[in-house]
Amino acid sequence: MRPTLTTTLAALASAAALLTTLSTSPTAYAAVPATGPISGVGGKCVDVAGAGTANGTAVQLYSCNGGSAQRWTVGADGTVRALGKCLDVTGQGTSNGTKLQLWDCNNSGAQQWVPEADGHLRNPQSGRYLDVPGGNTANGTRLQIWDRNTNPWQTWHLPDSDTTPPGSCTPTLGSGQYNTPVTYGGRTYQVLIRIPSRAAGTRLPLVLNLHGSQGTGSGQLSYSNMASTADANGFAIAAPTGVIPAGSGYSWNVPYVTSNGTRDDVGFLNQVINTLTTNACLDPSRIYSTGYSGGGRMSSALGCVLSGKIAAIAPVAGLRSGRPDPANTSRPDPSSCTPSRAVPVIAFHGQQDRTNPYNGGGNAPVWGYSIPAAQQRWASLNHCATSATTSQVSAHVQRSVYSGCTDGADVALYTISNGGHTWPDSPIDNGNGTVTHEINANNRMWQFFQQHPLPSSP
Repeated sequence: MRPTLTTTLAALASAAALLTTLSTSPTAYAAVPATGPISGVGGKCVDVAGAGTANGTAVQLYSCNGGSAQRWTVGADGTVRALGKCLDVTGQGTSNGTKLQLWDCNNSGAQQWVPEADGHLRNPQSGRYLDVPGGNTANGTRLQIWDRNTNPWQTWHLPDSDTTPPGSCTPTLGSGQYNTPVTYGGRTYQVLIRIPSRAAGTRLPLVLNLHGSQGTGSGQLSYSNMASTADANGFAIAAPTGVIPAGSGYSWNVPYVTSNGTRDDVGFLNQVINTLTTNACLDPSRIYSTGYSGGGRMSSALGCVLSGKIAAIAPVAGLRSGRPDPANTSRPDPSSCTPSRAVPVIAFHGQQDRTNPYNGGGNAPVWGYSIPAAQQRWASLNHCATSATTSQVSAHVQRSVYSGCTDGADVALYTISNGGHTWPDSPIDNGNGTVTHEINANNRMWQFFQQHPLPSSP
């Protein structure tokens, strides 16, 4: 169909308007799809507060940590997106000081951004720019729009679109949930993994999700219900299976707990990490471990002996800090957990747990000391403040945190007063007592993990 005079004139008018815009504003370049951090003054990054996805979540300045809340896609459509939503000027505002937020993408002018060659990021609707109020570099500073100026707090480094990001790689493992082989000690094991979709060239965080005694990797992935959290936040999961037959499943060869000559599971899980780091393009600074019951013990052990590789741990119903002291089983043996650095810890445990009693003891001599004793030992290892700060999260959930630790390696514990030997907010009732739905363990641990990548080497 031949164009009409009307459509031709309209096209010419649009072109003229574009030329006028470019000729009356600082040099701009076309936004092309690129994903990564947006960094600025103080070396800090544009961040979605708490990795929240609710409309209206604050967009702030925060220490760069490589998390999904700091992975922005600068698109060819003029949007800047993170966590599936758009960088938005609150209320379509155009005044100096209007705050920025995350909001459903809606094609409005409040969500249009034009990168300029000198590092400024302009919102054409308001004619104003992405700005840090007064150049305040404190974590949590709410970002705003402001008149263009030459202050360094309006200069941003956007994700590169024309070069390969440093440390990127091409994965040989695609997105989806399936088994992949890992060879260790002359044998090949099938390891269940789940890999979300990602932008080309990016490396993913990994969460090891370890099953409890008599469990399997696939059973743990279902019980923990972690898949949706991983997909929404862009991290991979590895759910391997232990090797010691136990009931209808398997158990882990946990240091100081099992000594029957089976597979060295510290070595095996280390190999799982190594294999997936290469084949799935993982970020070596963001490898985490969680686990339930015996898997919680195994995750605790990894914090003790693989602290140079595991960035943080999140035991559920199984926090330990080494074996019970043979001379006094009510306390940990200091010689059995000697990490090479401060390891951030977040743990969850029910006070009505009859399998791994919250107060210690029980039928298993390897359990011994209490959960608070384990938390206190990690706080001591991390050189935290001598006392914890405690707050009531909900009717039956209390949170205690030791802070002021080396490298910010906090030690947090969620105590569920009516909770059994269970995973908080699991959709499955495993018959081991009350499953609390007052908190979601997956969301809480992922928020914690995002704040604790492996520290850079000095």
